[in-house]
Amino acid sequence: MEKYFGNAYRGDPGVPHADPERFVNIWIGSAAFSALTCWHDKAFLFEQYHWKKARAKNQPYKFKWNEYMDKDHRDSYYFNWPVYFP
Repeated sequence: MEKYFGNAYRGDPGVPHADPERFVNIWIGSAAFSALTCWHDKAFLFEQYHWKKARAKNQPYKFKWNEYMDKDHRDSYYFNWPVYFP
């Protein structure tokens, strides 16, 4: 990645990730941040996948989202999403 992205920023003191050593750390940090904040999307993809499988077999499916969260908590989750995803 240094070959593609590093040359444009090399030696520029105004760019915080201009050091070659810090370049990799920035990428690792951004990947970790994405993994930690995208659990919500993965959870809903999991639910949708299993719901589709159950519908294909004409079986009822109980959503896990509804099982482990009561209705008040689920509603507050959607209304207060900036608290969960700052």
